[in-house]
Amino acid sequence: MKKVIHVVPTFELGGVQTGILYSLLELRKEYDFKILVVGVVDHGWIKNLSLEVQQNIVWSGSKNIIIGWVKSFFLLRKIKPDIVISSLWKSVPLTIAYKLVRPSVKLLGFFHSAHKAHAVDSFFLKLLSRVQDKAIADSTVTRSFIQQSFGITNVSIIFYHFVFKNKNSIPKSFDPEKIKLVYFGRISSAKGLTRAILFCKYCHEKEIRFQFDIYGDGDKHYYKKLIKALHLENNISIKTLLPLDAVISTMQAYDFLLQLSDYEGMALSVVEAMNCGLVPIVTPVGEIQNYSKDGINAIWLDTPFDENLEQLIEKLQSSIEHPETYQKLSAAASTTFINNKKYSEAMIEVLSHCLMEK
Repeated sequence: MKKVIHVVPTFELGGVQTGILYSLLELRKEYDFKILVVGVVDHGWIKNLSLEVQQNIVWSGSKNIIIGWVKSFFLLRKIKPDIVISSLWKSVPLTIAYKLVRPSVKLLGFFHSAHKAHAVDSFFLKLLSRVQDKAIADSTVTRSFIQQSFGITNVSIIFYHFVFKNKNSIPKSFDPEKIKLVYFGRISSAKGLTRAILFCKYCHEKEIRFQFDIYGDGDKHYYKKLIKALHLENNISIKTLLPLDAVISTMQAYDFLLQLSDYEGMALSVVEAMNCGLVPIVTPVGEIQNYSKDGINAIWLDTPFDENLEQLIEKLQSSIEHPETYQKLSAAASTTFINNKKYSEAMIEVLSHCLMEK
């Protein structure tokens, strides 16, 4: 069985790592597939993963990224993978060094963003694009971005599509007397949480009864202060990061996903929510603009984003006041990805083609 190593810098519960975890056991049916983590993570959710999954995560054990690269390099030398997949810029110095020492290994660059985070990110991803044997993108917008930015011509897309078992019936029904909004992801300014909280403030002023729960990790202190300053403590709660196996079941208890990001790639949490029948209230950024449609399977915040929050409230009120409208949106959201190839299937196909190429 061919050996495949997917290298990630850390194991925060983000879209990149979640995608790997959701598909790991299926990928292991075809390949000796392991995850190599360059850094250390102390989140308690790791221990909630199944033993079979935990056994296939390899840790460098270092808190220092440079020492982590060195230790991970020797781990790769020991494992001798046939394919190395490199995700996020901090994995690139390690994977390129290994490729230079062992040219026969197939190096796949997996690109997850449609924007340049900073100069270092751009430098290393461009370097990866020159050394890799194959490029993978998580969405069409990411593919277009790396084609334009790095001149990559042959890019395969692996959409973050997974099949989840839904406990609740779809289309969903909800209590219009108090709607339930949720967010899953990093707690940071890039995810538009300040905008989402201001939107909630306007909802409160319009006497829309709601509960907005935020699940994630990051700058909780800042957002708790903002929530308190706006007197929304009874309406908005910041909760702890959930273990992976609890995300979908928890998500199904809500009516709407509220995610007003400035930029996105595939936006896995939006995909998960739509599969569960939640109606996403989103900014049409990244791949979201391609798989969602305002008034069909989603509610969009129109540009300019910060100037149209009150218009967004009008759209929300329409779905609250007309339950049949909400149910149509929910039903359409749940079937958005029904014909898409699963992440694991697409990954297996890419790996198979890569191994066949000389």
